[in-house]
Amino acid sequence: GGSGLLTAEEIIACRDAVTYGCIKFADLSCTRTNDYVFSFDKMLDDKGKTAVYLLYALTRIRSIARNAGKSREELLVHAKQNPLNLEHEAELRLAKNAPPFLRVIEEITETLQPHTLCNYLYDISTVFTYFYDNCYCIQKDRETGKIVTIHMDRLLLCEATAQVMEKCFDLLGIKTVSRM
Repeated sequence: GGSGLLTAEEIIACRDAVTYGCIKFADLSCTRTNDYVFSFDKMLDDKGKTAVYLLYALTRIRSIARNAGKSREELLVHAKQNPLNLEHEAELRLAKNAPPFLRVIEEITETLQPHTLCNYLYDISTVFTYFYDNCYCIQKDRETGKIVTIHMDRLLLCEATAQVMEKCFDLLGIKTVSRM
C-alpha cells in the first residue's frame, strides 16, 4: 500500500528475495579458483558486497521515482523530447557506469566467471549511493513537504541505473522487489 508499510504479500516476497538472493549472490560473487567460506553473517550483512545491500540500493532507486509520482513511460517521453543535461560530478560518474555493462557481459560469456557481474553490480550501487548522497532528484518544501522541484534528468539516471541493476539481478537468477 501507499502507507509505507509492507503488505503481507510484500513481506513474503521480500523475505524470499533476500533469503535466496543472499545465498546465490554469495556463491556467485566468489571466484571459482578461491576457497569458499560459507558464512550467514557475511551473506546477511546490509553493508558491503551482499545481496541485502544491493537489493536495498535498487529499492531505494525505485522509491525515488515513486515518490516523484513519475512513471517509466513519463520518463521515456521526457528523454525523447529533451537532451540529457548532466552537470554535477556525481551525475557524470553515474552516467559513465552504464556503458561498461556490455563489456562485462562479453567478459562473462568468454570467461564463464559470474563474479565479474557481481563486482559490477556492487560498483554500480556504490556509485549510485554517492550520487544519491550528493544530488537531489526531488526537492520538497521544508514546511509543507510538497514537491517543489523534480530533476527529470536525475530521475532518468535513476531509471537507467535501476534497469541495469535489474538486468544484472536477472542474469544472476536473483529476484528483486520494489519495496523493502
